[in-house]
Parts: sequence; C-alpha cells; structure tokens
Amino acid sequence: MKKSKRTYMETQILAYNEKLEKDVFLQRHLSDIIEKQQIIPHYQPIVDLFTGEIHGYEILSRAAAPFENPAFMFEKAKSWGMSWDLEYACRNAALENFSRMPEKYRGKKFFLNVSPHIFNDSRFISGKTMESLKLLELDPGNIVIEITETASVDDYIRFEEIIKYYVGQGFHVALDDFGAGHSGLITLVAMNPHYLKIDRALISNIQDSTYKQNLIKSIVAFSVNADNLLIAEGIETYEELRTLFRLGVRYGQGFYLGRPASAPKEIESGILNSIDGLFEAKKRNKFTFDVTISGMVSKPLSLSVNSTNCAELDLLLKQNKKIDHVVITDQGRPVSMITSLYFYSILSGRYGYAIYQTKQIDLIAKRDILCINEYSDLRTVSRLAMSRKLEDLYDPVIVIDNQDNFIGTVTMKQVINKAFDLEIKIATCSNPLTQLPGNMIIGFWLEEILQKKKYTVLYFDLDHFKEYNDTYGFAKGDEVLKKMSKLLYDFIDYMPNTRLGHIGGDDFIIVSENGIAVDNLEKLCYLFDKCRLEFFSSSHIKQGYYYAVDRQGEKIKIPLISMSIAAITEKNFKNIPHPGQLGQVAAMLKKQVKQKNREQGKSNYLFDRRRYAVKKVKLA
Repeated sequence: MKKSKRTYMETQILAYNEKLEKDVFLQRHLSDIIEKQQIIPHYQPIVDLFTGEIHGYEILSRAAAPFENPAFMFEKAKSWGMSWDLEYACRNAALENFSRMPEKYRGKKFFLNVSPHIFNDSRFISGKTMESLKLLELDPGNIVIEITETASVDDYIRFEEIIKYYVGQGFHVALDDFGAGHSGLITLVAMNPHYLKIDRALISNIQDSTYKQNLIKSIVAFSVNADNLLIAEGIETYEELRTLFRLGVRYGQGFYLGRPASAPKEIESGILNSIDGLFEAKKRNKFTFDVTISGMVSKPLSLSVNSTNCAELDLLLKQNKKIDHVVITDQGRPVSMITSLYFYSILSGRYGYAIYQTKQIDLIAKRDILCINEYSDLRTVSRLAMSRKLEDLYDPVIVIDNQDNFIGTVTMKQVINKAFDLEIKIATCSNPLTQLPGNMIIGFWLEEILQKKKYTVLYFDLDHFKEYNDTYGFAKGDEVLKKMSKLLYDFIDYMPNTRLGHIGGDDFIIVSENGIAVDNLEKLCYLFDKCRLEFFSSSHIKQGYYYAVDRQGEKIKIPLISMSIAAITEKNFKNIPHPGQLGQVAAMLKKQVKQKNREQGKSNYLFDRRRYAVKKVKLA
C-alpha cells in the first residue's frame, strides 16, 4: 500500500515535537549535571605584562557533551530559567577546587563569572557565597566577581547596592567585556570596579589599527585616574602583546599567554622570554624625565629616641587611624622607623602586648632603613627600594637633605603610581604607526646625550616620500615607514646605550653614546636600497624612476625612494649646544645628502666635519 505524503502542517508539527523532545532531553541532562556536581572548573592565567608573573586565573566552567560549549550551556540555562542553579553550581565547583590547591596558588586572584540578570534573584545576596568561603577557609580578598558587560542590567540601583555589599565583604569586582555589549559607561559608573577587562574586539590586530591604539591609550589614562586595573582579553599573538605592553596595559589574558586548563599552569618559558625581550628592548629606549622625589614627600609622625613606649604608641595609633608609620629621630636625623603593620605583628599573640607595653618603641623599631636624598631621581629610588629584603619591600622610603636631616617619607604606592604615570607618558608620546618614541621623549634624549663626553646623533629622512604616497597611496606609504622602523631597530639592536625615535612623517632619529662606524652606515644604506624594491612595481624598478604630478600640476620624473642620513657627533661643537642647534645642522647636512642621492640614485650618509660655536637658538 502506498504511503500518503505528509502535509506541510504535519511536517512542521513533527519537527516542533522533535525539537521539544530534544529540549526536554537537554534540560534533564543539564539538571543531572548540576545535581551530580559534574561541572569541571578550568583555569586561564591572567599575566602581569610588566613582570611576567601570574597575577591570577579566570575560572571557566566546562561540562561534558552536549554542553562542552559554555556559551551554549549558559544560553540554554537562561531560556529554561536555570541560570541561578547553573551559576551556583559553577561557583561551588570552582571554590571547592580552589580550596584543594597547593599553597603557592592560594595567594593569587581568582576571577568568577556572574551574569547581571542573576542579581535580580533574591538568593544572590543571601550570603551563600560567604558561607561557602568560611566553610572552605578561603579569603574573599582573593576572589574577584567578574560581571559580564554583554548582558544588560535591568535595575541599576539594586545592581549598585549588591556590588557595594560584596565589596564591603572583602571581594573585588571586575567589569568583563568592556567596550562591547550593553551600557558600558553606565555599568562602569554603577560598579566602579577594581578591574576593567578590555573586550577582545578592541585587542584583535591592535598592532595594525591606529584608531584602536589611540582608544586604548585613552582607556589606560582613564584607568590610572580612576584607580582601575586594566586587563586586555583575548591576546592571541606576540604582536598584540608587544603593542599592549608599549601602550601601558598592565595585565593580559588570552591563548598566547595560556589556554584554559583543568588545573592552574605556570607560564611557558617561551612566553616569559618574549616578555623579558620586551623589557630588554625598552631598556634600549629608556629616557630620562627630570623627576625627583622632593615633590612627593609628606611629613609623617616623628618621635625622638627613647621618648615613647609601646603602650603610648598603641594608644596614638588607635586614636588616629591615618598614621601608618612613625620615624624615630636623633637630633633631627632619622635612625629607625616602625610601621603600624609591623608594630601590631610584634604585639599580637597571647603575651605580645604584656611583654612590650612598657618597653621603648626603639627596641622593636627597624634600624635597617632606606634613606634617600631629596634630589634623588625616581629611577634611583625605585631601584634601591625594590632591592630591599622581602619583609621591608613596601616600607616607606625616608627622605633626607644634604646634611642628613629628616625631611619626610615617600610611600611605595606613590613611587609605583608615579612610575606608572611615566609609563603612560611613554605610551602617549609614541608614534601610533611605528610605536617608536616621539618628539617629547626625543627632546629628553637630546638634552641628556648632550651632557655626555661622547655621542652620535643620526637624522634620517626619506627622499621623494610625498610623491610615493601620491602615486602608490598612503597604505603603501605606511608599509614603507614600518619597514624602515624595523630596519633601524635591527641596526641598533646590539648597540649599547642607543635609542631610536620617530620624529614624525618620514623623519627618524638615532641617539647614541657611542661612535658609529662608517662601514655600518654604508651597510644600512645598502640594506635600505635593497628593501625599497619590494614597494615598487617591476616596471618602475626597471626604469629606476616613475612619473608623478608636482605642486604646479606638471608631470615630472621621480627617482625611487632613497634614504638620507645626517650624522652629528660631539666633535662638531666647542661647547654643549642647544638641541635645536642639532636640528639646524642636520637640516643643512640632509640637503647635501639629498643632492648626492639624486646624482647617484641611491641612499647616502654624511658626517659633518665642521666645528660650530654654540649660539642661542630660538625655537618656534
């Protein structure tokens, strides 16, 4: 007997029933996963890009098929009204797993994801998480509640109240996916998070996007002022890491740094070498800001030797909570110091107070103190402070005058914040295309180098670069500039105390405390002339020229791009010149080199053999 064909309606009903059955099966399966506690935590490292150390781990939840995709699992749970149950199970699994970890991981930060719509559930603020932490003997200060910003917040007043509640309990909070999703700035204001995680969309291929780099610079500057710690998410390549490092982003997360794993893992040696390499490159590009600590000094409480016992100091500290350290002086000169943290560590315990209450504080004060002259620069202070013993590492630095008299102290928080401010200046003063230091930093380099007994300054300029841009387009022009910056970077790679900067456009500069051999410059010119061929068509290469329209609208013959190098040394000046005078001399030299390039059709250099009297230079 012949089967009758199903009608369209029957087919649709059958498909709907199959989907319903599948949904019911999946829902039961997810319920089983939750009830049987089959959630498996995975850990992805969050790395300090300035040191290479692991700052913490984001805990990601995984389950067996068909819920191996977490996005699918959480989406289905939301549609079935199971979000709370799933997230509660994920948090419990993460915390229990965390409690069983080796001691070396217990001090790290652990980031737990929470969706904003969970905040509307009355069970969220019931204190269950805090109860779990107490049972597992975990410190809430190590837990970061990570709020995903891709989901909207329905009730900002309640949302803000709950955030304040958890922060008051000692938790830290992070805003995830910043720059994507719903109401980013409103959510940011409501949260005032400890951590701000930049969405992957802003990080992807950032090395190729000037716009993204400028945006990240602004976010970095904002985070410094707002006291948020920045984490760049989704770092997948070395180029992205390198760009973020130069822009001043402190923390990073992504497959390049480490994939999620069922147990916390250390950073691979190759990645550590990459981060170390970034620091080595930065050393070669160091510059000096005239930043002394004199403007950072504050006057703490100071007491004379043998003037106060421990009971009196205890009363003093309890009456004034703002006092966190005391300096002890002898005839105006600092001899020891005691921080409130160290003081109460000595007095703690069953008999601590009874033993020390009548004894002079001089007995327990630290005598191995770091005293720095008020005119010491920030780099010196940082280096000396961080070379102290571990237990003294974050003690305040004592500041003295030229007669060793006590002036005040500088806290390590001030030193670190100021150092970060300088990092921001480095980032914001760098050229967004080549990521090399720009004019402001170069100005400091020149002022510093002109004080040396020996130096070489090389000015670089590309000939006919404007015509190249007009003919081949700005995108190809940018490629030429990036190629040139790499060529120059490789050129100075093994030269100590040598820095490379991008003045602007097609102008670059190398500042060195060394003499630079003529043979090296000849080789550099040869390499550039070889590299330039990849940027021209075969017909233009064969001719050795191309045609372009000049400013008068006339068609003229243009040679291939060449590089002009003007070299200036300390021998060119009888006394220390103004940096502006170097620029004037370099302009005259480059004019001569360009003429030589036109005649020979290749790149050249010129060392100035003349000797100039130093004169005042008016800068525009």
